[in-house]
Amino acid sequence: MNDVDLKTLVELGESESLEFKASTTSLESAMRTVCAFLNSKRGGVVLFGVSDKGRIVGQDVSDKTQKTIAYERDKIEPYPDIEISYLPVETGKTVIAIIVKPGANGPYFYETRAFSRNQSTTRMMTLEEQNRLIHNKAPAWENLTTNNCTIDDLDENRIRQVVRTAVAEKRMPEVAIHESIDEVLTKLEILSDGRLTNAAVILFCKNEYKQFMQSSLKLARFDGINKREFIDNKNLRGNAFDLYESAIAFLRNYLPIGGRIEEGNPFRIDTPAIPYKVLREGLVNAFCHRDYSFQGGSIDVAIYDDRVEIVSSGPLPPNIQLSDLSKQHKSYPRNPRIAHVFFLCRMIERWGRGTLEMVEVCQASGNPIPQFEETVGSFSVILPLKEPIKRATFPQTSSDQLTPIQSEILTALQQGPMSREKIMGMIKAKLADRTVQQELLKLKKLGLIASEGKGPSVVWASKKK
Repeated sequence: MNDVDLKTLVELGESESLEFKASTTSLESAMRTVCAFLNSKRGGVVLFGVSDKGRIVGQDVSDKTQKTIAYERDKIEPYPDIEISYLPVETGKTVIAIIVKPGANGPYFYETRAFSRNQSTTRMMTLEEQNRLIHNKAPAWENLTTNNCTIDDLDENRIRQVVRTAVAEKRMPEVAIHESIDEVLTKLEILSDGRLTNAAVILFCKNEYKQFMQSSLKLARFDGINKREFIDNKNLRGNAFDLYESAIAFLRNYLPIGGRIEEGNPFRIDTPAIPYKVLREGLVNAFCHRDYSFQGGSIDVAIYDDRVEIVSSGPLPPNIQLSDLSKQHKSYPRNPRIAHVFFLCRMIERWGRGTLEMVEVCQASGNPIPQFEETVGSFSVILPLKEPIKRATFPQTSSDQLTPIQSEILTALQQGPMSREKIMGMIKAKLADRTVQQELLKLKKLGLIASEGKGPSVVWASKKK
């Protein structure tokens, strides 16, 4: 580092990767920040001899100063590889620069405590953050075979559906349609030495009791703009495809759809409160990038009067910053095997454009642009609504106040009594069995439909004349 580099750096101001100290009288505080930089994705620089307001004043440096710095550095464990530069400045004094690269052996501790950086503040690292650093150095969780599933526990229909879509999109060779499930899983690189990888279980396991606890989805429609009261909530566990479909169905249920008539067009044009492409991208990103290694993790989808929030366990993948998400950036999926299968069946179109397309689609439709937030242990996509949701959009006792899916079910039942399977075939959206069952039960509770029979032979009928 030279004096030109120093001036350029100081002009940037304090940040997540830069801290000013007036002198080495604040050495202990500075070393906590050095420790935080070692534990970060980007590293950072601490400058002694620069005021909080960015004025370069320098300080006197003696042998004792250098020995004290070396002594404090030695309190960091494991031993850090950091660079210390002494830069003469115009005042006749010296600026001391401690240049820190992200450590390869974290978590790092200063005086037995680990530290992390949050914007321009240094704080003690939580136990969860420490565990995450340790986990990130272990083999990729999705490639492990720490499960008790067999191929019989997988949803073969779902696997075949992925293959057919991939072949149609020319993302897999046509021969894959005729291959065995073992051969397909091997080509997808989710079968290792005859054993299912964790990625295979997350993607295709149909046995809820053998599915990972963290393969869960929490859905909630809150009353208002906070979490004090909810109108509806669900807690689901299953494979990624089933959970994705349940989330989409829930969002379709509770987000209003506006309609307009354009001149020259006799048909009404329906416009959802948030474009479905934006919702799909937000959900797919959550499934591809979330951290599955923590058993308590989940994907949470919350609908408030003024916004939708999609929260997934785990921070952003390494090498991605929040500021990158609204522009073209490289893709670094935390779970590349899972992401690859989503790509094959067109749930991902182009690598590294998902969040940027969310921004572009919202701008084109006149919606507020998405907001991205990273907190300790999670990542959030916040989708503000143009206008607050009115309570009249929720299911009441009148059929014109039902959700779109409930209205479709009622329309289908106007043709006569039918089974749940037949109803599913008449609904435009592809929904999981359990989702349709839940909607049927809601309609029954509202007194709009009735059921006859038990188990697989149950038949549903409209009560409207």
